[in-house]
Amino acid sequence: MGGDVNNMAKFEKEIKILDIDVESMKQKLDKMGADFKEKKEQKIYVYDIPTLYYRYLEIRELLKSKNSIIVNSNLKKLEVLILEYQDLISEDEIASIEQHFNLKSIENILEKDTREIVGFLENPIVEKSFKKLMINENKWIRLRQSNDKVTLTSKHILEKNVSSIQKVLETEIEVSSLEETNLLLESFGLARRSFQEKVRYSYTYKSAEIEIDIWPLLKPYMEIECEDEKLINEILDLLRIKDREIVSLNTEQLYKRINIDVHSMSELKF
Repeated sequence: MGGDVNNMAKFEKEIKILDIDVESMKQKLDKMGADFKEKKEQKIYVYDIPTLYYRYLEIRELLKSKNSIIVNSNLKKLEVLILEYQDLISEDEIASIEQHFNLKSIENILEKDTREIVGFLENPIVEKSFKKLMINENKWIRLRQSNDKVTLTSKHILEKNVSSIQKVLETEIEVSSLEETNLLLESFGLARRSFQEKVRYSYTYKSAEIEIDIWPLLKPYMEIECEDEKLINEILDLLRIKDREIVSLNTEQLYKRINIDVHSMSELKF
């Protein structure tokens, strides 16, 4: 079977503080002892991951292969797919499927033999559930150049979250070239959805990363990201900004709040 998804990436918690005054906030961060790292002028390519239903169909068929390497690789893909599926489907629907197939939880299907897994995936109840899942707007691939550094990142924002602080599963590597990596991704069939620009001021405080982000058409906001929720609250207390609007939204959702659909914009520039 595939490895634990949690070992493939790291979970971070993050919040955004909206509508800030950039210079005033920079002074507050300096006063509280945050370390200024750098100002970054960023160029960003965003790529959609294929629809969940398409990935489901592909995995289902390839699990029938007689080639053990193909089967094992698709079991790993299925583990990731089930993580996304559980996050997007209602608890009632999940409970209904678990009861129908006598599973303690959906991921327990991964413990079955391949024939049983294929039977589960081919069941009309399961197919109907997957068929309504198109592009996961909470998961995407980002290729970003920050000054001279270029990174390739997979981001997955988990929708089901009991905390007011956003939970993000993120995997990131450094690459050598923005344009060459874009060509590589396009050769895999991942045509870029959009190109974006932004300015970022980066700070650290203890184990937290603090960013001031300036995007075209959006009011500046600050993002606090770390694994420790208590540290996030400590920073909010030190900055005395709990009167500001604090949200757990991604940038796309912030644009939606001002009636801008970034999915419909191929370029977002200053």
